[in-house]
Amino acid sequence: MQTECEYCRQWNREHPLASPRASCGPCDVCRAPGHVGAHPRQPTSVCLCERHWAEVSAPGYRFELYHLIYVAIAAILVATACPMVAGLF
Repeated sequence: MQTECEYCRQWNREHPLASPRASCGPCDVCRAPGHVGAHPRQPTSVCLCERHWAEVSAPGYRFELYHLIYVAIAAILVATACPMVAGLF
């Protein structure tokens, strides 16, 4: 993520007499100064500091709590499909 985002640049252009903004607000995780941005791994735009933006952007698989719904769906499908397949033999 950048050191200054488009939201901050726009605010600084629209308010030239005010002190320039260095961040959009507090990070949603640690409350440090951060910037708002849309991240492909997040369902909504979030305000993150540089450190947490880098953590979310790190390559590799990240387990999120909502992934458990896929495990539940698979278990339900197996539980309903096994008796049906066993009835065929």
